[in-house]
Amino acid sequence: MTDQFSLTLGIDLPALQRLGWSDDLQDNLQALYQNIADFRATEPSATGKSPDAFVARVIGVERTGLTIAPEGLLEIDQVPLSGRWFRGDQETRPTIGDWVVIDAHSGTLLDLLPRRSLIKRVNPLGALQLIAANVNTALIVTSCNADFSPERLERYLSVVMEANIQPLLVLTKTDLIDNASVYGDVLTERFPDIPQVMLNALEASAVVSLEPWCARGQTLALLGSSGVGKSTLVNSLLGGEVQATAAIREEDGKGRHTTTNRSLHCLPQGGVILDSPGMRELQLAEVEEGLDQLFADVQALAARCRFNDCAHTGEPGCAITAALQAGELDQERFNSYLALKAEEIRNRESLAARRSRDRAFGKKVRSAVRAKRADLDADE
Repeated sequence: MTDQFSLTLGIDLPALQRLGWSDDLQDNLQALYQNIADFRATEPSATGKSPDAFVARVIGVERTGLTIAPEGLLEIDQVPLSGRWFRGDQETRPTIGDWVVIDAHSGTLLDLLPRRSLIKRVNPLGALQLIAANVNTALIVTSCNADFSPERLERYLSVVMEANIQPLLVLTKTDLIDNASVYGDVLTERFPDIPQVMLNALEASAVVSLEPWCARGQTLALLGSSGVGKSTLVNSLLGGEVQATAAIREEDGKGRHTTTNRSLHCLPQGGVILDSPGMRELQLAEVEEGLDQLFADVQALAARCRFNDCAHTGEPGCAITAALQAGELDQERFNSYLALKAEEIRNRESLAARRSRDRAFGKKVRSAVRAKRADLDADE
């Protein structure tokens, strides 16, 4: 074990600030120091020694490993893409946007800084998948074509609100329709408390409309289906062809996957933006509070029902039934709430069962390892 009084931590503050570091993250560092038992963090400048570890940010996630920045304090040519990155369960593994502590000599991941936010979903195989960490604002992108779906936006919003991230609805491809305000009106009626921006991602004015969210210390995440203009928007914000783009299919307005890996880009305005592949399916789990926030009006009505366990299917004194009959609550909105709530509960229970199985398997493996070691010791 490293001597706890000799290991030094390198912090390239200007580089970290370009990657989205903000002053409040210093408190996270202090909390991290208390969690790492095998070293005491000291400024390299105070000791005159080269750092043994340094703080970096995960800027890319691939199947074989991670890409971090800055790498200037790493003593080897590149970070090893090995299983050492992926110890622990899925939720404790690093994802794009994470702040990490890296061993300068080997590139080994020592620890994660506590996350301020985490966007996650249940993937098509039923496992938990991390999308991005430490995000301030989520740009939920949709477009003025056949792919426009308020119901899909409800999914994104519930995930973002659960993570305590500020959502911003971005309506793109306004140049493809004569009256784009029709789409904006639908969003305003459906989500009156969520800010929205309408733009043509190919125009320079798109950058101007998003500048309030792009300042230094801010991390933005782009979420949305394939073909809604996320990559085009990234290119416009960065002022160059950074991400590949492709035209949508004319017959159904669906997009093609042009972004294949999640990646982080520094914005000229000082902030950073995280881009991710379009998600054709966003399964919900562990977003109970996010749904309650998104459907606060439904929750307020449910609180007025006569019975605490009211199923809202015609029970006496049901405030939701009364609101539906009086036209005070839209039936379509309530149906969407019920469907998302049922899905969230089902997937949350499924994840809990999966975690229980994983813990049991891990315990079995550890017992087998201990037994094997005991046998080897006995033979000696």
